[in-house]
This record gives sequence, structure tokens and C-alpha cells, in this order.
Amino acid sequence: MRATLPAALLAASLFASGAAVAGAGLRVEPYGVTAAGQKVEKVVLENARGMRLAYIDYGATLVQADVADRDGQRANVILSLPDLAAFERTRGRYGAIIGRYAGRIANARYTLDGKTVQLISNYKGMALHGDPDPYDKRVWQRQDFADQDAIGSVYRLHSPDGDQNFPGALDVTVTYRLLRQRDEFRIEYQATTSAPTVLNLTNHVYLNLAGAAANTLAEHRFQIDADRYLETDAMRIPTGKLLDVAGTPFDFRSAASVTERLPSVPGGFDHSLVLSKPPGTYARVATITAAGRRLVVGTSEPSVQLYTVNGFDGKEIGSEGVAYQRHGAFAFETQHLPDSPNHANFPSTALYPGQVFKSETRFYFGDD
Repeated sequence: MRATLPAALLAASLFASGAAVAGAGLRVEPYGVTAAGQKVEKVVLENARGMRLAYIDYGATLVQADVADRDGQRANVILSLPDLAAFERTRGRYGAIIGRYAGRIANARYTLDGKTVQLISNYKGMALHGDPDPYDKRVWQRQDFADQDAIGSVYRLHSPDGDQNFPGALDVTVTYRLLRQRDEFRIEYQATTSAPTVLNLTNHVYLNLAGAAANTLAEHRFQIDADRYLETDAMRIPTGKLLDVAGTPFDFRSAASVTERLPSVPGGFDHSLVLSKPPGTYARVATITAAGRRLVVGTSEPSVQLYTVNGFDGKEIGSEGVAYQRHGAFAFETQHLPDSPNHANFPSTALYPGQVFKSETRFYFGDD
């Protein structure tokens, strides 16, 4: 059954075309046509404080967030590409929704309720981020809204039974919500399935608080409420062990620099940190600062993948006209753990008919 919007959102929101809500701080612009002939639009939101948030229908991809520093000077902190063709070419997953399963699944295989599911493996013999036909390479259906507290859009995607070899027809909604009176945007996920399956959704947005073109994390300091991290092998496949962060480069319980710790982390940060909050609860989990800007992240997810764009090599030119360099930005992917279906001691990612998966992550730029 297709997932529907929560009743409270339906009651409080005005759903309409971009033209109908243009006066509410939301405008819609043409963005291009895919190689397959699908029209893509760009939505630009602006709140009463002057913060802008923008995204496109392709991959439900975030492409811009203009946020203020301590002096009120705004800059875009989201890395993006210059046009639709560049988004179609890239494997970088800039700002896009990842699914059906974010992260690695060992041997592209898992067993649920005694039934083994064989997924599609990549050249390394694992399943990763839903490849080869991931959600970030699809055009999502969009409905815009404006209510008393926020403006934004609800994206919908129907993933049929057998899609990416996963069982169950899945209906996903992702809501992008910019608060009117606060420099905060929220990502709200919801999904239902027609058969037992596994699910792990996230957004793969790349950030640099000094500005998207800064190409360095030297000023950034990270404080993350995570007391354990996931041990992985040389292929980044989980071993099943959750290790204490104390005495390791993954201990960000007190604010620290990732740049200073990179020499101690071969290949760079691409690690799952297990959040200290009680499972299934929403909490603020991280504070990140740089260049007079402060980002506070809250989530209902149990872990975060901290990634220092180790694969960037200067070959992709960003929307600012600057070549993106290795370790020049970070991703903070709130999600469940990779390979969870193969580890009974990890928080479950199973989803059954009659259940509704819900998750929320908030990005707040401010001081409180």
C-alpha cells in the first residue's frame, strides 16, 4: 500500500503547485530534462530570516543551503554540481537520497526470517547504496507545501517488488522542511512495504561550513555524541564488533579536528559511529563549527556515517566553478548500520507489512 502523509501534516499544510505558494517563500524553476526524457525541476525555499534551501527532483537532491556566520554573512554550504547532466554522470551521490539500503551488505546477501535474499553485487562482491539502479539516479514525484511554521516539499518514490532484488513493493516519502523563523531544515522519512524486507535510508549531502568551494576542513571542529564505532575489515565490511571510541581517532565526544586526525586514519574517515542516545529516540547528537558557523544535528537514527570525501580527486567541477578536492568537505549520514541484516547484535533494519518506517534528521544553523 502506498504510504500517505501524516494526518497532522495534511491538515496543517497547503499543498499546491509552485505558482500557488510562490508568495510563501517557495519558487519552482525548470532544471532540465534527463537523458531518458524526464522533466526535472528545482525548488528554492527562503524563510523569514533569509536562509535559502534548494533541491531538485532528480535523486531528491539537496543542492544549496545559504546560512549565516556570526556576522550575518550568508554562504552556501552544500556541495553540488553545475547542471543535470553532471548529476546524471556522477557517482558522487551529492545531496541525494540513498536507498533501498544505504551502506554495504556483505556478499550482497542477507537472510531474514529464514529466507536468503541475493542482491546485485558490485565488482567488489558487495551490495552498496542500492546500485546499480539506486534511488539517487531516479526522478522523484514532488508535492510542495506551505504551512504556518514551515515551507517545503514531499517527495514520493514507488520501488516495486524485486527492485534491486529486494523483496516487497516499497513506498517511500521524504519531506524537506525549512522552518520559517529558524535557520533549520528537516528531512523526514516514511516508508511501507508489501512484504518483509530491509530498509536503510539516508541523505548523502556534502557540507563545508566555510563555503562549498572552500576545499578544506582545516577550521572544522566536530563534537559527536558517539561512544562506540563499528569495526570493519579492509573492504569496509563490518566484522560485527562495536568498539569503544576511547583512545581512538573516532572519539569526538569532545570537540576535535578531523584534519588533524586524518594521518591516523588510513584512507580517511568513512566510519560508522554509534550514537550514545537511547535506541529509537530523537536527540541532538552533534555540533560542528567552522568559519563562524555552527551546525547542530539531531536525529532519530542510531548511528552516523562520518565521511571526509576521500574519493574526491579534483576531476569534478562544482557549481561554484571550483574543482572539488580530497578531504575538502564532509558527509554526516544519519542512518542505521551497514550490513545490519547480517548481524543480530545491530539495530534491526527489518520492515514488515503493516508497519510504517519513520525517521527524522534536523540540521540547525545557530547558537541555541
